[in-house]
Amino acid sequence: MAPARLQDLLGVDIPLVQAPMAGVQGSALAVAVSNAGGLGSLPCALLTPEAMKGELEAIRAATTRPFNVNFFCHATPPLDPAREAAWRAALARYYAEAGIPAGDLPPAPARAPFNAEAADVLAAFEPPVVSFHFGLPAEALLARVRAWGAKVLSTATTVDEARWLEARGVDAIIAQGLEAGGHRGMFLTGDLATQLGTFALVPQIADAVKVPVIAAGGIGDASRSAPPTSSPPKPPPAPSTAPPWPATPPVRPPSPTSSPAVPPARS
Repeated sequence: MAPARLQDLLGVDIPLVQAPMAGVQGSALAVAVSNAGGLGSLPCALLTPEAMKGELEAIRAATTRPFNVNFFCHATPPLDPAREAAWRAALARYYAEAGIPAGDLPPAPARAPFNAEAADVLAAFEPPVVSFHFGLPAEALLARVRAWGAKVLSTATTVDEARWLEARGVDAIIAQGLEAGGHRGMFLTGDLATQLGTFALVPQIADAVKVPVIAAGGIGDASRSAPPTSSPPKPPPAPSTAPPWPATPPVRPPSPTSSPAVPPARS
């Protein structure tokens, strides 16, 4: 059986999923994309339950189109003061260049993995699509998401990760190439040598799984998205009315090195 089209699976007009960008976007972008026919996405990793509820209320009030909510499924790493000090030292000259005292830097915001409290908030809104980064949550949490009929997406950075996700029933796989911005969604290995560019990774995953595959990373660049120049285009040259060959054959002058013709002698 052929895999479902992404438009049919997600209920959208355009096979485009807006990347969730935690910390730089809210519900307004998700609403705009969904109303334009794509799948808008709300990043939830930095949101408190109260903030998440407010954003979901705003989405439900502004669109009836499908939308996606995105969560992380990582294990929270332990705080490592030595590692924190090392990367701050590596960037010290840039802080100085920008006039930022290194000691005044606030700690990075924590990204919470998907948990029961987040599932409680979602259950009241039943978002039609829920996506995950760094694998999938525990089966009990995933069952709660599927209980209201949500489509489940997750990110794979290798063919092995794609097969792992398909075996656990995801509805579509986001193939994240090496060029993708944001977090590298690796979860089966930490070996960067396994990472491929998008246009090498996508066909390999598409050949390995039967669910739809969404490409992420390195799809466009500045040269392809730059607005057109304001200068008007040059008009085409006027057609020539001259014949393609001279009207009379050209007269070739005698060669300066050739001898003049001598009439034959009379006998």
